[in-house]
Amino acid sequence: MSSEPLIYLNGDIVEAADARISPFDRGFLWGDGVYEITPSFDGQLYRLDDHLDRLYRSLRYVRIDPGMDQAAMAAATRETLAANAGRLEAGGMYRVGHWITRGVDTNSMSARAAGPATVMIFFRKVDVETIARNQANGLRLSVSATRRNPPECIEARAKVTSKMNQILAELDAASNDSLSLMLDIHGNVAENSVANFFIVRNGKVITPPEGNILEGVTRKVVFELCERLDIPVEERLFTMYDVSQADECFLTSSAICAMPVREIDSFQPRLELPGPITSRLIAAFAADTGFDFAKLPKAA
Repeated sequence: MSSEPLIYLNGDIVEAADARISPFDRGFLWGDGVYEITPSFDGQLYRLDDHLDRLYRSLRYVRIDPGMDQAAMAAATRETLAANAGRLEAGGMYRVGHWITRGVDTNSMSARAAGPATVMIFFRKVDVETIARNQANGLRLSVSATRRNPPECIEARAKVTSKMNQILAELDAASNDSLSLMLDIHGNVAENSVANFFIVRNGKVITPPEGNILEGVTRKVVFELCERLDIPVEERLFTMYDVSQADECFLTSSAICAMPVREIDSFQPRLELPGPITSRLIAAFAADTGFDFAKLPKAA
């Protein structure tokens, strides 16, 4: 028997090697779909409802009917988790992917003629040792020449599978052995290719407002944790000038929780890594998820 996690595909739970999707699926042909990634810590789905809320907001925006309501999607997710008992590493962390496309294209290539939707749920193991090292040492970012798509073109809050904008930014930064930091078309800081971006100045956490950024679930968790920890938060536009004056910088996403940034091009945060507020948030995330990267055997 394969040790790879089983996949949910269009109502069936199957071996990954046996999963079949048409080459004419619009997700493959046009990137016509939406997706979601929920972290699972030691078999516990973290903020599944929040992630599925966003998934169904994205589905409504792009006008895809998945053929099942949100409660049924949550039930299918838990069913897939249960089916993978014995295949998921005990104590491990996984990304739980929900990928939904408009379905198989017709000869007309009309979006309205496609369907029914393709629905896939899968588990992929996370490299927690790398995350642990990065939390200790920080990440290096580079400002990409590729600007974040403005909401006048496509709404950034929707988690769509058409990711070429972010992929090009990722490749821009990779040429400098860095991860990306994307600006909007007006020169304001937006986000990383796969994560939201924060700075800390004079004890206040500052992050770009909704508009040019993904409506991050972990971003929402940061707001909740900051309120609990009595840390002030401000959503506002800011530029690389503000980044150059920052005491701390960090990224957030479902897979990395809070991740300190050690350098952005030639700018380095004023405080040593990880900064005091970033450290408090990392500890609060660990308490909230029950998963502490710093205590992993290979975290040193």
